[in-house]
Parts: sequence; structure tokens; C-alpha cells
Amino acid sequence: MMSDRNKSEEVNAAWSAGEGTSAEKCPPTPIKPFPGVPDYVISIGSRDELVNIVQIMLRVLKIYYDTFGNVPIGGVYDIVTSDAVKAFQRANGMGVTGCVDVYTWNRLADEYNTAVFENQ
Repeated sequence: MMSDRNKSEEVNAAWSAGEGTSAEKCPPTPIKPFPGVPDYVISIGSRDELVNIVQIMLRVLKIYYDTFGNVPIGGVYDIVTSDAVKAFQRANGMGVTGCVDVYTWNRLADEYNTAVFENQ
């Protein structure tokens, strides 16, 4: 069983283990509820800053979910990202779509915020 301190160290390591973009190297900040229109969905082929944020959250949460692959952080929603989202949705009893809607985003954000800020 991993201690809270070890989890915190892994979360911080996961946060800074990106491919070198500024978004990955900034100190973590709390993720807010889903921005924008409630029916907006992030899915395979999406390319924007919200995808980067999803990928960062998944990368950090990987220490709690051993079914996540090595999610790239690059702002392109690919099959690896979709598979990690499916694993997250399945583990949390959500509808498994592989897409990030308002409900998936908010659940990811809640778990991410807990992992990063409540274990320090």
C-alpha cells in the first residue's frame, strides 16, 4: 500500500513528466468544472487546449488506474487517450464512450484535484 506522501510524490512526478511543452511544466493548478457549452464533447480527432488538460489529468491519475496506457500530452485526442478515458469511465460506473463530455470532465477534474491538492 502506497503512503499518502509517496502518492503525492508520484503525482508531482507524473505532472512534470511531459514531453516538454510549457503546459506540462507549469506548477499544477486546480482544474475547474467543464468550460463551455454543456453538449460539447471532446472525441478522437479533437485538437485544442482542452485535450491537453484531459491528457494531463489522465497522466496524473494513471498512478491510481493501472489500466491507463501511456497517454501522450500533445493536444491531439488519439486512440490512447480515448482508451484511457474508457477505462476511467468503466472504473467509475459511467457510460463508456471514450469521449469527454461535461460529466466525464467534471469527474476527472474532481479526482485530479483530490490527487494533486489533497494528498500534499
